[in-house]
Amino acid sequence: MANEDKKGMVKSVTDGVVDGVKGVGDVAGAMVEVVSSTLVKTLRGTTAVGTELTSAITDTILGAVGGVTKVGSGVGEAAKGTLIGVLRGTKDVGVNALETIATSASTLIKSTASVGGDLGATAQGAVQGAIVAAKEIGVGVTDAAASAAGAVIQGAGNIGAKVGGLAKSILVGTLQGTKEVGGGALEAVGKATSAVIKGTAAVGGDLGAAAKGAVEGVIVGAKDIGVDATEAASAAATAAVNAAGQIGAAAGTQVRNALTGTIAGVKVVVKEPLK
Repeated sequence: MANEDKKGMVKSVTDGVVDGVKGVGDVAGAMVEVVSSTLVKTLRGTTAVGTELTSAITDTILGAVGGVTKVGSGVGEAAKGTLIGVLRGTKDVGVNALETIATSASTLIKSTASVGGDLGATAQGAVQGAIVAAKEIGVGVTDAAASAAGAVIQGAGNIGAKVGGLAKSILVGTLQGTKEVGGGALEAVGKATSAVIKGTAAVGGDLGAAAKGAVEGVIVGAKDIGVDATEAASAAATAAVNAAGQIGAAAGTQVRNALTGTIAGVKVVVKEPLK
């Protein structure tokens, strides 16, 4: 995409978001409409693949974040709507849905950071949006959660952000998303937590902080949606220890130590695998 076309697309989306969101209570819904329609129009009749397709997605997200910043809307709901909009707008062009989720989630984090926005709210909204859109585009809820979670951590690591707090937001978003789609909470928690740990290791982050943040997020999210917090915390902790153990013995020990005892008022129990 030529530089002038890129600028024009970003501005067009920014203006569309400003017009669509002003005075609207449903920020997420407005974002879905603007982002999806932009991508459908851009990709209609094209064979956009690879870097060209990625560029279209990235430019659309840049414009969306710019528009939300202008109107001062909540970035969490906006991130959720943006992710859903991207997946709807690209579902008919033969893209790899999980790769699209990853590209979108990472770009949302980087774009939000560039305008000084709330990374935690963005992370939560991005993961929630990926889960909500998953069934619509033929992707498993747990796979969508894992793809978004790992990409958020990767994007944060690339800009030097700390991942502990984001891990908490990711898991809150995971549980909020499963509530909307009606199930799969504990399995999604396990997959998302595993992705957080592996992603944190990949960017050289603090595994202990990421693991603890994930469990804290699960406890907060579980209470909000009526899931047993102790059971959910155990699912997250077990997934974290298992993922860290796959990285190495030292990583496994670090994560296990971080999760020993009580976190946010809940006694955390790591379930050992059956012998």
